[in-house]
Amino acid sequence: MPRTHAVEPENAPEQSKPLIEEAKKAAGGQVVNFHRQMAVAPAAFKGYLDLAGTLAGGALSRKDQEAIAIAISDKHGCTY
Repeated sequence: MPRTHAVEPENAPEQSKPLIEEAKKAAGGQVVNFHRQMAVAPAAFKGYLDLAGTLAGGALSRKDQEAIAIAISDKHGCTY
């Protein structure tokens, strides 16, 4: 059970609204549920986006990164 609840972009804290737009562009124009949950805590959301941006320039391809994320989610019993 999630400890935070997703918010609709229009109901997100003001500091999260530009972050939601940034994440939306990176996700192909949609706001994914994970980002809606992160939007509850603007500082954590910004930290996540900064980290994701840094890792995007790494040695692993996007396909490999996604495969690792799915494997970790599955191992921890997360649904996707």
